[in-house]
Amino acid sequence: LEASARASIERLRSDYIDLFYLHFPSRKGFDVFGWGSYGSPERYKAKTSDGSMADFERQVKNVKHLLDLGLIKNWGLSNENAYGVTMFCIAADKLGVPRPCCIQNDMSLNERSFEGDVAEACHHFGVVGLPYGVLSGGTLTGKYITGEATPRSRQNLSPDFQPRYNGPLAVEATKAYAKLAETWGLTPTELAIAWARDRWYNAGVITGTTSPKQVEECLEAFRLETLPTELCEAIDAIHEQYRSPTTTLANKALLLAAPWVETVDECATVA
Repeated sequence: LEASARASIERLRSDYIDLFYLHFPSRKGFDVFGWGSYGSPERYKAKTSDGSMADFERQVKNVKHLLDLGLIKNWGLSNENAYGVTMFCIAADKLGVPRPCCIQNDMSLNERSFEGDVAEACHHFGVVGLPYGVLSGGTLTGKYITGEATPRSRQNLSPDFQPRYNGPLAVEATKAYAKLAETWGLTPTELAIAWARDRWYNAGVITGTTSPKQVEECLEAFRLETLPTELCEAIDAIHEQYRSPTTTLANKALLLAAPWVETVDECATVA
């Protein structure tokens, strides 16, 4: 961790890192992404730790080392579940290390699994949300539906990277949210970002942009007043119909195929 932190500081041309993230659970490895269920231990073939208390303490001790050296000022978790949040915080308390201050999980109108046990664990341990993926890799902007996507838009440029964002169910849900946004005089982007901003468990929202136009639209979303209760209730109604459609519960291939969806538009339309 020290070598990684020092390399980041050098690239940033800074003296320290304000917020240092542990990117994803070592007890799960890359197999953590896209799942809304734990499944079984056999699922996590790429894991590099066993998830024991000793494992969490080892990681927290390394974070303490970075804090003691002054290389980082705060630390956070990413792509964690309730178990991980709880164990990291218990380990931190035991070792006299500041708890992680925030958590960076995938969360959006199309991915609300955070609102289950993870939100409760974060609430009790004082860990605030700073989610990524609030636009589902650009899907929730509606551009893949309207044909405004360009050849360099994510789902066109790298269709095999995070395909869950633009699967058939996610597209159908996005159509419903886009229609709702239009009814309220908002863009789909504004609706998605403002909704995530307003969640009680979030202290902020991480956005990713590739053009000045995208930056401006994201800023407009942050300038909006708190979304009205009536609009939030309409969002929840859509959520009851399309429950976190980018999240797999049992079979990723089946979710991406979604044969029960009668009409499946092209997921990535190039303008």
